[in-house]
Amino acid sequence: MKRIAFIIRLLQKDKFHGGGEKLFFNLIKRFIAANYEIDIYCSKSDINLDSHGVFQTPQNDNDFLDGINKIVVVDEHYDHLKPETMENFYSKVKNLIKIENYDYVISENITPPVDITFLQGHSLLNRLKRDKNPLEAFFYNFRKVKKERMKFHKKWFDEGYRKIFVVSEVLKRDIVENYGILEDKISVIYPGVDIPDEKEQPTKNYHSERPIGAWESHNNTRPCDRFANVRNDNTVIFGLSAPGFKIKGGFILLKALGMLKKKGYDFKAKIVYPKYTKNLGVKLLVKLLNIEKNVEFLSYQQNILEFYQSIDVLVAPSIEDTFNLAVLEAMSNYKPCIISTNAGASEIIKDGENGFVFDIKSNPEKNLAEKMMFCLDNFAEINDISEKSFETAKYYNWQRTFDSFIRELEKLS
Repeated sequence: MKRIAFIIRLLQKDKFHGGGEKLFFNLIKRFIAANYEIDIYCSKSDINLDSHGVFQTPQNDNDFLDGINKIVVVDEHYDHLKPETMENFYSKVKNLIKIENYDYVISENITPPVDITFLQGHSLLNRLKRDKNPLEAFFYNFRKVKKERMKFHKKWFDEGYRKIFVVSEVLKRDIVENYGILEDKISVIYPGVDIPDEKEQPTKNYHSERPIGAWESHNNTRPCDRFANVRNDNTVIFGLSAPGFKIKGGFILLKALGMLKKKGYDFKAKIVYPKYTKNLGVKLLVKLLNIEKNVEFLSYQQNILEFYQSIDVLVAPSIEDTFNLAVLEAMSNYKPCIISTNAGASEIIKDGENGFVFDIKSNPEKNLAEKMMFCLDNFAEINDISEKSFETAKYYNWQRTFDSFIRELEKLS
């Protein structure tokens, strides 16, 4: 039996903050199912532990923790904004694991090297170079916290990892170009998605009586046939999940919606942005673009599946995004996606076949608006694209992610 240790900042059973936590959760689940011995070292957890901060007793058959050998919450402060705390935490973990003889020790993101790391976010250097605002980029160099973090990131890459895994080719290019890492030291493993069970699929929109096209299979129609008559009785609804409004392309979407409005299109947009009520700039832009009646801002979605099923097309106009797991999740619900060339998820999309990709480097608002207009004008083609989106999501499932990861790990043995 092979033994693997995961080193992560936060261990939660659910309520994940992002795709990174989902990735590790799904890998750990499948390692356990494949009879690997798994230990986890973290700085925080919502798991019930003993007085020594150790979990060693399975809870129940339905709990993903059942099968984990050991969870250790390390008593050392960890703040990703303070690299010294990260080094102290990892130093303590190294002392704990040095007698364990693990086959693989897997860390997350740009952290002090132990063995293997799985990167899910862009480097700060990449963000600095991509910033199109020269003034903002200039002042970026004077932000002490970021400068300190960049210094430590370079130090850790120089110290070296046995292997680096990344979630997309765009992230691989970031690390190769900004840190001079050899390409053969980095492997791309795309994240995955679980296809929703039919029992989870509502037959009605949770906000209205509008039928959900993705799951109207009870009347022998194709899964996405509602889109075929959307112009007759419904308004097309675009969706965006933007916890970070600027970086996820929220302003690009609003300006594209303004262009649609000027051209006389009828549409709706639902934007998941919990901080909307406090962002006066976003409110003002919506008003200036005259799209107040077209756009609905939503708070945090407890059930993101309902959000995907309440829209027709997901838009991902990311300025910077190593993948964007929302794309695969939407596709698993038969929702075609419009994705920027900066998002890693664009690598699994063939434009006009199983989704849409638009160029974000020049006239991004215009380019996005053109793709959205195509969706509004060509609903018959969208029907086929919805089907192919779902088939793509079925292919990029979590088991495929795990199998690809295992194959790459075994090359290190």
